[in-house]
Amino acid sequence: GGADGGARGAFPEENPVSTLDIFDGLTPSDKARLLLSPGSPLRNRRLPRPRTVRQQGVRVLDDLLLPLVDESVRHAVRVRAARRRGDADEVRRLLDTRSDRTRARERAAAYRDADEPEVAAAWEDEAEALGDARADVTQDEGSYDRYLDRDDWYERDRRRIAERNKKYSFGTLLDGIE
Repeated sequence: GGADGGARGAFPEENPVSTLDIFDGLTPSDKARLLLSPGSPLRNRRLPRPRTVRQQGVRVLDDLLLPLVDESVRHAVRVRAARRRGDADEVRRLLDTRSDRTRARERAAAYRDADEPEVAAAWEDEAEALGDARADVTQDEGSYDRYLDRDDWYERDRRRIAERNKKYSFGTLLDGIE
């Protein structure tokens, strides 16, 4: 995982498209650069020609990029598209099939918007723990063998021990005083 809230994925950086805001801020050139970056499964394929992107819109690049980004970002893009189309059944289906990690990220954002940073931080920690336990956050939950993920209890214990060890590594104010 990392500060960006992501874990392992298709790109060399840890999850470069970890939020909907980042996805929305990508220019067509940024999207093409990500698709051609080392580690991208599409780096050896030809991208649509600029003329095609101009004629058909940036959705051509989005369709290639979406399977490679964070599953919660992909989910948010799909929900937004269904809302724009007015497809209430699809919106409901998508909202019902959200992963626990996506739900935790949404709760963190809601509490951040409600100006409750402590509660938001707790939900962000939960989302990060759920992401760290996943084998690949770019894959939809359940789309691969669950045994590739770490168990939740294991990841929580590992994080608790790492946090405790981090606190001890700095010592105390009384270190060196006999």
